[in-house]
Amino acid sequence: MYVFKKIDDESYSDIKLLYHSCFALNEHLSVIKKKYSTDFVGIKNVGYFAKDENGNSVSYYGVFPAILRYESDYYLVAQSGDTMTSPLHQKKGLFTSLAKQTYQLSLQNGIKFVFGFPNINSYPGFKNKLDWVFFGNMQKFTINVFTLPICELSSKWKFLNPLYHLFVESKLKKYKIEPRNIDFSLFNYSEVKGFIKKDIHFLNYKLANKNNFFVEINGFKILLKVDIHLIIGEIEKIALLDSNRFLKTIKKLAQILACKKIIFNLSCNHWLYDILNNSLTPSESLPIGFYNIDSSFEFSEIQFSGADYDTF
Repeated sequence: MYVFKKIDDESYSDIKLLYHSCFALNEHLSVIKKKYSTDFVGIKNVGYFAKDENGNSVSYYGVFPAILRYESDYYLVAQSGDTMTSPLHQKKGLFTSLAKQTYQLSLQNGIKFVFGFPNINSYPGFKNKLDWVFFGNMQKFTINVFTLPICELSSKWKFLNPLYHLFVESKLKKYKIEPRNIDFSLFNYSEVKGFIKKDIHFLNYKLANKNNFFVEINGFKILLKVDIHLIIGEIEKIALLDSNRFLKTIKKLAQILACKKIIFNLSCNHWLYDILNNSLTPSESLPIGFYNIDSSFEFSEIQFSGADYDTF
């Protein structure tokens, strides 16, 4: 017998324990608090635990609220994230039950739809048990860089991580810029109907992750993550004529940071996709899915970038 409980600010220690039991992750409590601090969109803590007869949290499903710009208007939506069940409590329908309760809570709070990028393990449950609809896959562009792979090594040998982080901080110090000084219209450029709004609140939320940086280098403004590889989350709109200079710039940056690979994740309808596709060949990444609460949206007309992942 399980009891279902909505999460609140006191629940983050339970999430920490589930991270450990499900994924062997020892995430610091402060990191979890920052990830769940979606107050900037007006709501946080949208999710449910399943607790066993001893009161232990053994399963969790939740969503991260976000703001969608769609045809010049703004809407509250949410990304599915942190789906996890302790090994001894799997195959008991907890994922489906928790998700349905979370979607009902989402409806009550004015969330228009839930989107997500489920992995191979979660995809069947979303599609077959929760009636998600899918529109293609994210596309992954990879650029290999000739350099010492210190970034990759620091993720494998944890004792190197603090030193490498200091190294990255020192190298990026002269390029870092403050979000308050930015014209965000060029981060919200789109030729499709919808995208996740990029503004100072979005950037500050992402920059709470110590591995994320907002930089300007050679005139290019970039939101990036340095974690195993150099991951480009979002960039300010650039012209096609600047594409070669941009690629040379980020390759040089990867060498400076000792990153062996540069990674982009984009939906096919993102403006940057066509620019990268001129010189790089993408591979299919995670599927793009939606749980429909409000049928007013054309999901195929919504674009995503790597910065939209809850893991970025």
